[in-house]
Amino acid sequence: MEAKKKEKKIESASYDCVIVGAGPGGLQAAIYLCRYGRDVLVLDRGGGRTRHAKRIENFLTHSIISGRELIEKGLAQAARFGARVERKTVSSIGVKNYPAEEAPEEAPKIPTQEGPFFLTETAGGGLYRSRTVIVSSGARDVLPRIENLAKYFALSFFTCVDCDGYRTRGKKTAILGNSEGTLRLALAIKRMYTKDLTVVLDDYAPPPGYVDEMNQEGIEVLFDSPASLLGEDELRWLELKSGRRILCEAVLSNYGYRLNDAFLEGLKDRLKRDSTGLKYQTNRHFESSLPGLYIVGPLAGSDQAIIAAGEGAMAAMDINKKLIEMYSD
Repeated sequence: MEAKKKEKKIESASYDCVIVGAGPGGLQAAIYLCRYGRDVLVLDRGGGRTRHAKRIENFLTHSIISGRELIEKGLAQAARFGARVERKTVSSIGVKNYPAEEAPEEAPKIPTQEGPFFLTETAGGGLYRSRTVIVSSGARDVLPRIENLAKYFALSFFTCVDCDGYRTRGKKTAILGNSEGTLRLALAIKRMYTKDLTVVLDDYAPPPGYVDEMNQEGIEVLFDSPASLLGEDELRWLELKSGRRILCEAVLSNYGYRLNDAFLEGLKDRLKRDSTGLKYQTNRHFESSLPGLYIVGPLAGSDQAIIAAGEGAMAAMDINKKLIEMYSD
């Protein structure tokens, strides 16, 4: 029997905005847009850097809140205003121009004049039509292969100096990395939080004079790779692949991060990036070089939860203004 060809499913409803990622930026945008009465779909694959954060202490009105609690409360708030949230992984985003006679009958709220429509596809064949898209898919840390990492992650092992650098204050701290930026980070940590520092450079040789400068600052530099984190209830040692153990109470990892943006591959010729070639260029409302597609959070701006939330709010307000103009024609 000939196998039936799998057909893509096109959702019967279209949306004013599809939001990719239920992080602080995406959820704040959903709350604003739904309060304006817009039809919003949030697609989220689960996980994320914010959700994995154990302690967030720089978010206004929250002395301490976990990332999980922050996201769960945000999801509930967005849903309360009418956002539709689905646990799906976005595989691609495309854009097409539809003349008035091809406007979908099942979506009367979509303006009928000519203009771009976005088609967001998810793993499994789901296809969603929208006038605008907000990308808030975030980034993922590049982590060393190190034993017992999960036990200490976000408790004694940190990846963001802006988020958790203060938690090294007065502690014996090891800084891991493989770039010149790792050395600059160590100097900054010494000036802000602790003088008891050891730097472990993994497969990186700094320019001449750098190690001497670090030693003059009282910072030991080792050329080795991290192997294991050791301790009972609290972190006590960092063991290196050479077998050497470093007494430490905190670890800052500085291997960088990667953007969660594979689904934008089909739009790479229409989305401009910054001078580093990493992040995407946006205007002050966080609209990208492709009109109607907005990018907030680490892909274009900051990886701080509270800042990403502000970016999401700004994007939503600009989208609402554009929709008012579209629907008034």
